[in-house]
Amino acid sequence: MLGFLSGGSGCAQQPTQPEFAEVGQLLRQVERGAETSVRADEPLAAPMDLALTPPELIGPQPVESFLRRALAENRGVQAARANVLAMRERIPQVTALEDPMVENTIWPFPSNAPQYSMMGYGPYGLMISQQFPWFGTLRLRGEAAAKEAEVALAELCAAQLDVIADVKRSYFDLYQAQRLEAILAENRDLAEDFVEIAQVRYRAGNTSQQDVLRAQNVVTEIDTELTTIGQELTTAQAALTRQLHLNPEVDLRALSDLPPAAAPAQVDFLYRIAAASRPELRGQLASVARDAREAELARKKYYPNVSLGLNYMLMSRQNAEAENPDGRDNVGLIVGFNLPIYRGKLDAGIREAEAKAVADSKRYENLRDETFQEVKEAFAEATGRREVLDLFQKTYLPRSRQALEVASSDYRAGNLDFLSLITAWRELLQVQIQIAKAESDMGRALAKLERSVGTQLSADPNAIRNWEAAQSPPAPPTPNTGPGPFAPAEPTHDATDRPS
Repeated sequence: MLGFLSGGSGCAQQPTQPEFAEVGQLLRQVERGAETSVRADEPLAAPMDLALTPPELIGPQPVESFLRRALAENRGVQAARANVLAMRERIPQVTALEDPMVENTIWPFPSNAPQYSMMGYGPYGLMISQQFPWFGTLRLRGEAAAKEAEVALAELCAAQLDVIADVKRSYFDLYQAQRLEAILAENRDLAEDFVEIAQVRYRAGNTSQQDVLRAQNVVTEIDTELTTIGQELTTAQAALTRQLHLNPEVDLRALSDLPPAAAPAQVDFLYRIAAASRPELRGQLASVARDAREAELARKKYYPNVSLGLNYMLMSRQNAEAENPDGRDNVGLIVGFNLPIYRGKLDAGIREAEAKAVADSKRYENLRDETFQEVKEAFAEATGRREVLDLFQKTYLPRSRQALEVASSDYRAGNLDFLSLITAWRELLQVQIQIAKAESDMGRALAKLERSVGTQLSADPNAIRNWEAAQSPPAPPTPNTGPGPFAPAEPTHDATDRPS
């Protein structure tokens, strides 16, 4: 009876984790939602779990402020972190023995119970047994579970990198919208000056009314572009608030000016960093190591599992058939084991585990090649964006400003028509817009490169150059013929020559 009550009550139970209470709240919310309906005339309430603007995010902020918030509050990252904790809790489960078995036998009817002429009547029997797997099985299970936890940890790192890349892309989208909004607002003031100049010249009889109408149309065009930019600004803010788990109505702002960004000058070091740092590659290596343990576990099934136990039978003189029963209780030892005789099933299990290991190793090589391709493409994109930005800032922008200054002077002096003035102004406006877009494209390209490499690159150009110089090996006396990032893999042995 004591064993039955202990098993029914679960003995001692672990208290519920505080985080698990949120799951219960969500389930109750789902149940309440299933019982209610939303009417067409009833306004939808804002989500209650989305916080308002945190004090540290009020006003223009650098991207690092948004990254800290995203890594702490992004629900995708939190889900991956909880998955890591879940995988780690598998280790003590798979390394523990199976629960011992307790069997009780009760013989309530003496006429149908075991009778022994010398001892008497046996009303009750108890058997306790414990199974022990073959030597090393529990250790291999723990190692396989530990590698599975490493895979989950790599997935957490990948989720964090995804969030970092998404936050940076949204941040540079927000910066681009803000920058374009400021450029258009500044040029709108300049366009209004053109309208005033055209009206003065028209009243003085130095130009036609057509110039006034053209100047007014320019102001209208800028107002139209400002409306479009406002929509892009709202979209960028919504994308950023989603990553930060904030209310979509929160007004997030980027800095008005970004520090100059530079791309690494050499791609070879990026290959090495990606091979060592990218979490997807590390997770795939952990999968290969896990499959190796699974193959060893499959070989352990060739050996039996041993069960040891104790058997006890209570003997009673009451209702005994013998005239002088002894009534001594019976005590016995139990030894049992399974018979692994179905070799076909066991052989197939080993082949399955080895095939999975081979498949994961090939996936690793394929992922490594894909990573190098992404690094090369992102490196080329970042380098190209940097060159385009330099051309616009150092060449196009000074020339366009000078051309507009000359055109303005000539127009005021009456030596230039209004259409030529507007053309020079539009050229400068387009250059300013292209510079703002090029800066944002440069930031997004670097974010893509960092995601491909698997680590953050310094935004300081001098730090990048110093890092590359520190990583550069000394020049060898002879040309280096060693294996590079794309060196062919070592020849693999076929299944026919694999040692048994």
